[in-house]
Amino acid sequence: SERTRDKIAAARRKGKWSGGMPILGYTVVDTKLVVDEDEARRVREIFEMYLEHESMLAVVKELNARGCQTKRWTTQKGTARGGRPFDKNSLYQMLTNVAYVGKVRYKDEVHQGEHQPIVDPAVFTKVQSLMQQNGRSGGRATRNKHGALLRGLLRCVACDCGMNHTYTAKGLRQYRYYVCHRAQKRGWHECPSPSIPAGEIERFVVDQIKGIGRDPLVIRETLAQARRQAENQIERLRAERGGLVARLRNTHAELGRLAAESQPGDPRLAEAHDRIRDAERRITEIDDELATLDGELVDETEVAAGLADFNALWDCLAPREQARVIELLVERVAYDGRAGKIAITFRPTGIKTLASELAERKDEAA
Repeated sequence: SERTRDKIAAARRKGKWSGGMPILGYTVVDTKLVVDEDEARRVREIFEMYLEHESMLAVVKELNARGCQTKRWTTQKGTARGGRPFDKNSLYQMLTNVAYVGKVRYKDEVHQGEHQPIVDPAVFTKVQSLMQQNGRSGGRATRNKHGALLRGLLRCVACDCGMNHTYTAKGLRQYRYYVCHRAQKRGWHECPSPSIPAGEIERFVVDQIKGIGRDPLVIRETLAQARRQAENQIERLRAERGGLVARLRNTHAELGRLAAESQPGDPRLAEAHDRIRDAERRITEIDDELATLDGELVDETEVAAGLADFNALWDCLAPREQARVIELLVERVAYDGRAGKIAITFRPTGIKTLASELAERKDEAA
C-alpha cells in the first residue's frame, strides 16, 4: 500500500533499518542493527580479499574452500534462513552494500544510518572503484548500467538464442531494445522477430509477477511449475550423487591396490587422492543444494501472503534492486515473436525466497 511505501521511505531517510534480510556482520536487536564482532571481522576480511584477488570468482572459490557461508538467521515464524555457500551474486550484494560503511539506501538515495560502520570507507571506495574497472567480472551493476531487467534472461524462440540489450539515442532521449543475437550477427532478415522494445517486455514480465499475488489460479499454476522444476532438479542431483558415490568407491579400491603395489611417491597415488577429494567436495556441494531445494519447496498460502503487497514494495526498489528481484525469480523468458507469445520460467526456489523477504519487510514496516 502507499502507507507501507511511505513508512519505508521515511524510515530509511532517517537512517533507520527498515527490515528485510539481516546482513553478515550485524544482528537485529529491537529493529536496530547491532555489530556482531566475529562476523564483522569476517566481512572486513572479505573486502580485503577482493582487493587482493581483484576477482569475484577467485574470492568465491576461496570463501567456499574455507567453508564460509552467508548470514544465517531465523524468521519470526521460526524458519531457518541463509547459511549457504557464497556465489557471485551474494558476494556482489555484500561488496556493494552501503550499510557496511554506516549508511542506508532508499532507491538511489543514500543516507547516514543509525548503526555503526564495520568497513573502513576508504576500503569500501577502493572496492567499488576496482569493481568498476573490472567490468564484467566486477559485478552486476557495471554489467547492467542501463537497468535492463531481462539481461541474460531473454531468449528468441525462433532462433533459439539469446536476445541482447541495446539502445539508440535521439537527442537527449534513449530508446532501449532487446535484439536477437542471430539477427545482430547475420542480419535482421535471419529472424522473423529480430527486436522488441525493452520497456514493453519488461513491463509484461513485471505485471505477470505482480499478478501472482492477486490471482489464486495464477498462484497455483506458477507454484506447480516451480515445484516441477525443483523436483526435476532434485532428481538430477540425486542421480549425479549416486554416480559420484560409485566412482568414489571404485577410486578407494584402486587406491588400496596402488598402495600395496607401488612405491612411495608414485604419481598415480596423488592422482587417486585428487580424484577422491574432488568427488567428496562435489558430493558435499550436492548435499547442500539438495537441502536447499528440499527446504525451499513453495507453499501456496505463504507465497500468496508474501506477494500480496508486491506492488507497493516493488515501487520502493532502486533499478539495481529490481534487477536483483527479477534475477531471483526468473530463470528465463522465451519470446516468440511469430506467435506473439511470451513464456516465463520461474526459478524453483526464487518465489518462496522473495515471498519470505517481502513478508518480513512488511512485518517490520507495520
